[in-house]
Amino acid sequence: HLGVFYLGGMLWWGVGMGLTVAGLIQGMNGDHLGFTSYIFHAAILGTIGYNFECALGSICTGVPPTGFSVIAFFTYAAFWYNIVFTIMAFRIAKMFGVLYATVAVMWLCVGMNWQRVFHDAEAKEYDRTGDFIAGISCLVVALQCFYLAVPVMTGLGVIV
Repeated sequence: HLGVFYLGGMLWWGVGMGLTVAGLIQGMNGDHLGFTSYIFHAAILGTIGYNFECALGSICTGVPPTGFSVIAFFTYAAFWYNIVFTIMAFRIAKMFGVLYATVAVMWLCVGMNWQRVFHDAEAKEYDRTGDFIAGISCLVVALQCFYLAVPVMTGLGVIV
């Protein structure tokens, strides 16, 4: 589990900058929804990544972890923004509308997991139910993005 300490930098710099560049390219191509979505998600993921060290606590400084319950409110904001993106995307193509709806559900599941809504407080062992629900929702979004990558990037295939 030592790799978890690299997640902050990955979200902050890797994913955040990648989405920013993709958003700028989409904006130059005239795709206002794509531009707004990429920039928004870069900001949210960058903010979450920036706060990862505080949430996990630092091994070097001995600062106790603060947890993810406050950071979860960023995911709730992302949920509502993605509801707006869903409405806008259904006007472009049903496929994008379904993707944004799934992304909205994913953000909601991640936030609820971070606030331990899915966990059984009376369980004798650590309850991983919320981790599985959030993980499966993230997997579904990743598979949808993988499926849409070829038609969106190349212009080949049918986007309905």
